[in-house]
Amino acid sequence: MSAAFIRNFKPALMACAAGATLAAAPALGQSDEGVDPRALLDQFVAEKLISQEQAERMLRNARAASPQPQVRAPLPPGGVDADGAQVIPYVPDVVREQIVEQVRTELAGQAQAEGWAKPGETPEWTRRISLYGDVRVRAEGRFYNEENYPDFPNWGAINDGGGFQVNPDTPGYVNPPYLNVNEDRRRFRLRARLGVRAEVADWIRADVRLATGADNGPVSTNQTLGGDGTGKYHIWLDRASLRLTPASGFQVDLGRFANPFWTSDLVFDNDMNFDGLAISGRGAVSEQFGLFGSAGAFPVFNTGMNFGSRDAGPFKSTDKYLFAAQAGLDFRPAENIRARLAVGYFHFDGVQGRFSSPGRWDQDVFDTDYTRPAFQQFGNTMVALRQITADPSVPDGSSPEVQYFGLGSKFEMLNLRGQLEYDVSERIGIRLEGDYVKNLGFDRAAITPLALNNFSPRTTIGAITTGGEYEGGDSGWQLRLAVGSLAMGHGQGDWSAEPGDWSFHLAYRHLASDAVIDGFADSDFGLGGTNAKGWLAGASYGVARNALFGLRWASSDEVAGPPLSVDRLFLDFNTKF
Repeated sequence: MSAAFIRNFKPALMACAAGATLAAAPALGQSDEGVDPRALLDQFVAEKLISQEQAERMLRNARAASPQPQVRAPLPPGGVDADGAQVIPYVPDVVREQIVEQVRTELAGQAQAEGWAKPGETPEWTRRISLYGDVRVRAEGRFYNEENYPDFPNWGAINDGGGFQVNPDTPGYVNPPYLNVNEDRRRFRLRARLGVRAEVADWIRADVRLATGADNGPVSTNQTLGGDGTGKYHIWLDRASLRLTPASGFQVDLGRFANPFWTSDLVFDNDMNFDGLAISGRGAVSEQFGLFGSAGAFPVFNTGMNFGSRDAGPFKSTDKYLFAAQAGLDFRPAENIRARLAVGYFHFDGVQGRFSSPGRWDQDVFDTDYTRPAFQQFGNTMVALRQITADPSVPDGSSPEVQYFGLGSKFEMLNLRGQLEYDVSERIGIRLEGDYVKNLGFDRAAITPLALNNFSPRTTIGAITTGGEYEGGDSGWQLRLAVGSLAMGHGQGDWSAEPGDWSFHLAYRHLASDAVIDGFADSDFGLGGTNAKGWLAGASYGVARNALFGLRWASSDEVAGPPLSVDRLFLDFNTKF
């Protein structure tokens, strides 16, 4: 290869390299490898590989051949091109994080100002409201003694209706309604309750509870399944109250609320609620001693505003009230031993039936009609209320005489209650409790001439007749022993359970006819109410948290009056939430 060829080929080769470099790099900028095209051409001129004119021409040609940067038109509103395609501009990661943080800060401030929920939390107002309730399904059997006396008037049904025509010589006379004490009965029952508690303020709480119930009686929210065929069941307003706690250990209840007193079902049924006002308090005297107490005023019945009728009245109000107070002592002699003792006084005002002013035989309302009980079960001594003048136009003994009936006794009840508990282990304990109640308002001498029930049966042997004396009484007592999980509460009242918990209880009760008001006493013993004595036994087993099976048996005999024996069996499945 000749020297002339090499001398001519070398500038051409270097020119090609310079052109390639200019073509690969941005216009008049640096290449990806960091080489400056202008500096490279200057080096070629210095090496005399190309002339200055050639270098300038190559730069002009490179500028002309380089593509011009495209400028995108502004995005239309919504980021959509003319052809309908969605265009999303690129946003650097740093910018995106700044935007997210800014939005989060603004939303957190707005949520706090407007009461929204923070991430992972519920709104503030929901934390002030809680739901609670329970559902119980029961199978019940009632078994009566074949030797029971058959004719026990149903005083409650009479007083709920239009009264009873007591004169048997009146045309159209029929017997009064009687209680069933002869035919065994089996039924399924349901109880469902749902409540809402709201913390209005740190010292004010509202409570509203709805419940089932076959009627509006005060001592049971049971609904008999199939009682109305396939019809729907009633829902009642069971509780509605406000609780004020202005100081620690001190509270005021207003409205309709749970029993504020420490009493057993000897005096008040476990489902009994109270209307009115109650003030309660408790405090520690020392590590071993504590004091507690409650007092209140409760309307039992309020006369209608239009008491009277077109031909009689208006009459003076016959409202009824309960005024009550209780004081008690808690004592803890050891870590696993607890004792409690309380005394209470319950004064019912206006509940005793009163004999009316004279009224005509055809008068539809008398001035003491509303002294009759608004609700009754069984047991209290009853007296006639109306003083009726006979129709002079009919023969003697045939004038109509429609009667209502009221309670024969006043009720001023003194109640003593004691309880001793011993913890065998964390979940097992022993409890012994006793109750005594005496009606200080009972006046046997005043009641006996007026009483219509609770007389001993008459027995005639030859020419001699014995019996027939008034046997009503004024006191009652109960002893109960419980072993197992004491929190299960005999399956009655307030209770709790864990899987595997168990309990057993045994009790004896003797409750005379007028020791307490039968309409407020235990509805599951005897026929419900008073004038019954006998044994109670039961057992419970926890199948899940706050779910238990319970079995109870109650065997009773009448205290005063003709023979009456009834055994009651309850099989319960209780749940709460």
